[in-house]
Amino acid sequence: GGSMNAKNAAELLAMPDIDGGLIGGASLKPADFATIIAATGAENE
Repeated sequence: GGSMNAKNAAELLAMPDIDGGLIGGASLKPADFATIIAATGAENE
């Protein structure tokens, strides 16, 4: 386990059995949080 961050979000979300992630301290850093959102492909939804 562990939390998702800007550095590992794209890799984790590309895995077939991962549908989400625990966003810890990255949620307090706007640039990092934006990177995670972009990795989901959901920024336009």
